[in-house]
Amino acid sequence: MKNKKERDWKFIIGMIVLLAIFAVMGGAFWNMVGKQAQIVREEEQKEEANAISAIYIETGEFLKTGVFVDLNNGTIFSADIPAEGIYNKKGKLISDDVLENGDKVKIYGDGIMLESFPGQYPGVTKIQRTGRASLEETQEYEDQVTGMMKPVAVQ
Repeated sequence: MKNKKERDWKFIIGMIVLLAIFAVMGGAFWNMVGKQAQIVREEEQKEEANAISAIYIETGEFLKTGVFVDLNNGTIFSADIPAEGIYNKKGKLISDDVLENGDKVKIYGDGIMLESFPGQYPGVTKIQRTGRASLEETQEYEDQVTGMMKPVAVQ
């Protein structure tokens, strides 16, 4: 009888030690997951801070090409649409990854703009359609782009 009680106590103590070990391992794992989530949130905030709000404008009479106009400073630039496509306001991929004249977008990338005219933004990682500009706003930016992109006659 004494051996059975002794074995029972050893079993109970062993289980308590085992539970304590699992609790410590679980806490360490949870802490690691929390830190990783914090890193991801910080990266997303950094991306959001570096995102460019722009409007998509089509130019050209015969051969239509698209450029973007930065809504904050009026810079005209071109950028390729990422291979994965375009996202909508809610962050879902859009099946037709074609932008239309007057689409407002947020452009995410490495922030490096090449010095040319129009500027080139080769490091685009994501484009998110955020809405549509009004006809008046679209016309205003079309006029701005047309005025800047006209060929200059050499005399």
